[in-house]
Amino acid sequence: MFSELNYFYTSLKDWQKALMFSFISYSIILFGLIVAITFILKDFKFVLVFGLTFVYMGAVILLMIISVRILKKRLIEK
Repeated sequence: MFSELNYFYTSLKDWQKALMFSFISYSIILFGLIVAITFILKDFKFVLVFGLTFVYMGAVILLMIISVRILKKRLIEK
């Protein structure tokens, strides 16, 4: 299993690794927000968490798509 993950990671280009790391980082921030909201409200509100996740991940994915297009365009020009 580790050899497959290593092959997948080494086959990625540097800008793809950077975007993957950014996506994981933004996901960790979302997890922290969910935990903080749950502790502040002292209850897990599914609708609130679902809405926050939908909006947050939608924005992150949209920005990642824009970043991929910009990076591909700039790397092709070189």
